[in-house]
Amino acid sequence: MPRLIADRPVLRMTSELGRVMAAAEARQRAGQKVLHLERGEPDFDTPAHIVEALAAAARSGETHYPDARGTNTLRGALRDKLARENGMRCEPDDIVITNGGTHALFIAFQALLGPEDEILVLSPHWMAIPKLVALAHRATLRAVPAYLDVNGGTLDPAGLARRLAVAVGPRTRGIYLNTPNNPTGAVLARDHLAAIAALALERDLWVVSDEAYEHLLFDDARHVSIASLPGMAERTLTAFTFSKSYAMTGWRVGYLASPPALRDVVGPLLAFYTTHGVFPAAQAAALAAVTGPQDAVAVMRSAYQERRDLLLAGLAGSGVRVPPPRGAFYAFADVTAALGGRDVWGLIDEWLALGLAALPGTAFGADYGGWVRLSLAARREDIADAAAVLRNRYAAVRA
Repeated sequence: MPRLIADRPVLRMTSELGRVMAAAEARQRAGQKVLHLERGEPDFDTPAHIVEALAAAARSGETHYPDARGTNTLRGALRDKLARENGMRCEPDDIVITNGGTHALFIAFQALLGPEDEILVLSPHWMAIPKLVALAHRATLRAVPAYLDVNGGTLDPAGLARRLAVAVGPRTRGIYLNTPNNPTGAVLARDHLAAIAALALERDLWVVSDEAYEHLLFDDARHVSIASLPGMAERTLTAFTFSKSYAMTGWRVGYLASPPALRDVVGPLLAFYTTHGVFPAAQAAALAAVTGPQDAVAVMRSAYQERRDLLLAGLAGSGVRVPPPRGAFYAFADVTAALGGRDVWGLIDEWLALGLAALPGTAFGADYGGWVRLSLAARREDIADAAAVLRNRYAAVRA
């Protein structure tokens, strides 16, 4: 076989999610019922008014080459949304419409990271981050454990700042954070974000803030955008998506808000030469999403919280410990007691044999071999059945 022209390690990285999904699908083809708690995709349909907006726009001829930055109308509406909901002050020219949140993060890392640069990544982190960073001129990341301790109340803002300060090195270019967090459901409060901001200002670092789950919050949790804090608008790139809040995963629409200093790079260069813009009719749908009724968002958020509570109650006393998530739609489960000397993939295979697909914690960082991510983006009945499967399995072990 010819050698790859670009023989880079990043091109040989594998997908843990792909491995689990392939195994689950093989079992389904063999006739086994599988409960899918490995996927990070809303199980709701896109709200009807958004679908209708796309159809109307396509019929009216919005099917030609778009402005690579996005339509003026959508970017203007997002400027207003960012001011209203996120406390972020920017102009339409500071916003670029992207092919989903992943594309927004790709552009952010490409804009900021050069050869030999390093970015600090609060962990556990979304599984795509190592690949997106490595694609940025072979830059590297340094994981800084944070979310589990924040969620458990054992890491105060000063402690988080100390962890980050120790990790900063001569090649450190910035910090990546994700709140609400995938996979833990942790939400960084204003005080924690202020501690990160103070360090970024002191050490002259950029921040890439991934806010894909900004509307999916439980209990008394509140979302704060770090770019809204004093001095941070000039050094923060914030990635958003329509995928999670509006159940628009297949539509591939997101956006990136960045400082004016990056206007000539983010839109005209990176957006243009990676996708040449987003389908104009899909942008019309995104406009309907952000300016139209928000009832569906509230319904989905409520459903995810109900499923979270159902899962927590169902797993109580099972030996599978789940720190209560405060946002997003995942539960990160401590399965140390269930491993029985195996690695986490042995446990994943056992659960697949029981008809339950979940994602190993190692997908979110090498240090999380004692954890498993369970998705709440599944039918209520499937969540209840999954909890019953695990409760029965480990009740039998204890007996």
